[in-house]
Amino acid sequence: MNKYKVCVYAICRNEEQFVDRWMDAVGEADLVVVLDTGSDDSTVERLRERGAVVYTEIISPWRFDTARNAAMDYIPEDADICVPNDLDEVFEKGWRQKLEAVWQPQHTRARYLFTWSHNPDGTPAKQFAMEKIHRRHGFRWVHPVHE
Repeated sequence: MNKYKVCVYAICRNEEQFVDRWMDAVGEADLVVVLDTGSDDSTVERLRERGAVVYTEIISPWRFDTARNAAMDYIPEDADICVPNDLDEVFEKGWRQKLEAVWQPQHTRARYLFTWSHNPDGTPAKQFAMEKIHRRHGFRWVHPVHE
């Protein structure tokens, strides 16, 4: 049984080619929320078919922090852990169990290794420490940058 209500959330636009792989990877979450910012392909329909809760909104002027905050606003108040992700990123199997094993109610963020690239044998080539996972309340994105 899961200890926490975990929600993966993302922003996207015209990313239909990533939908199946991404939804397979985030399927351990209790809820997947996506804010589509203007796709003109089948991204929205494919995400909904796979079980994501999808909202649409045009963010103007465009800023990544504004878009991510808008997506976060759709996460239910009772969520414990929010896991932002991009549709071209993939979690490793068992990510939720690893997250829940270290998360405590007083935590505000979680640090993890993000693998940017892999060697030909599949081992990580380039990794970065990230802290994008956060609790539901008391968190907002600031600064108009991507990554």
